[in-house]
Amino acid sequence: MKNILFLSSWYPSRVHTTLGNFVNYHAKSVALKNKVNLLYIVPDDKIIGYELDHFKIDNITTTIVYFKRGVFRYLNYFIAFLKGLNFLLREKQETFDLVHMNVTYPASWQAIYLRFKYKLPFIISEHWHGFQNLSNQKIGFFKNKMIRYAFKYAYAVCPVTKELKIAMQKQNLKANYNTVPNVVDTSMFKIGKKEADQFTFLHVSTLEDDIKNVSGIIDAFKELRLNNIKLRIIGDGKTDWIKKIVDDNKLTNQIDVIGEKTHEQIANEMQLANAFVLFSNIETFSIVIIEALSCGLPIISTNVGVVKEIYSKSIGELVEINNTNELTNTMKHVFNNYSSYNPQTIRDYAINNFSYENVGDQFNELYNKMIKN
Repeated sequence: MKNILFLSSWYPSRVHTTLGNFVNYHAKSVALKNKVNLLYIVPDDKIIGYELDHFKIDNITTTIVYFKRGVFRYLNYFIAFLKGLNFLLREKQETFDLVHMNVTYPASWQAIYLRFKYKLPFIISEHWHGFQNLSNQKIGFFKNKMIRYAFKYAYAVCPVTKELKIAMQKQNLKANYNTVPNVVDTSMFKIGKKEADQFTFLHVSTLEDDIKNVSGIIDAFKELRLNNIKLRIIGDGKTDWIKKIVDDNKLTNQIDVIGEKTHEQIANEMQLANAFVLFSNIETFSIVIIEALSCGLPIISTNVGVVKEIYSKSIGELVEINNTNELTNTMKHVFNNYSSYNPQTIRDYAINNFSYENVGDQFNELYNKMIKN
């Protein structure tokens, strides 16, 4: 059993409870066969100084350092990191075999520091959609150089989709690439019993309209003209603007707009739904897609993120980006042909490709090669 130190630019904390939750899922997959410590630093300007939170859940020992950003904010980040690292190395007497960095920007300096200070090799898991066009992100010369430096010294860079890998390569980001997908908890996300007298379309996202095009889903749904249908919209973003659209269109009896829900509650919502709808303009991966598949739901999605690499007619239907007329017609098609989608076939695909066991084995094989070399 190897001792892995997980680092990340994003991770759930009291500051943002869902940010980077996909990193937590990767850590769970790795923890099936390895010891995992996760160290995360996050600014919290409501406090004075530094606060350290240390706990263990699901075989992941987590250390989060909260800190107030001062005048010398970069120094505060470094001090917070050293406080967490020293806590693990000195107080907890941990020793690490390697580092698993998650989301290069902006925290890749942490992995680089450990490589040169303690000779710890590292890999990078990358999820950020910004790498699809890095020049548009305006991250500055120094930070751009830091990303390229991290890629150069990483044993492997693991984008979650082949599409993201190709985008990185087109921008001349040189690295040893090894695609490893995101994961779904197939024991939580499973086939459930549906309501017999109602057909429910479900959408789950961060509710950012410029990316997720939630307004487009509503525009398509209001043209369906079908009986006993409902649209449920769930997410951790602002909902007031969505509720206003629903109210203005007099759709409150057909569209439920719901705020943030826990992972377990989302799983329950998917078990009750009949079909999942994603109308995004851009995605890096889209975990909700594989969660829906694990629940046996046919998907209706634009051709973005992981959908580009897994799509077949057996799991659902594709629509063009921002084509609301096509989305309306496709939702009608799924409603009228619902019996043609086999929930167990859809779920089996998710189990065979995105389970904790499957993804954990991929990372473990990579770790073994790293240590051997």
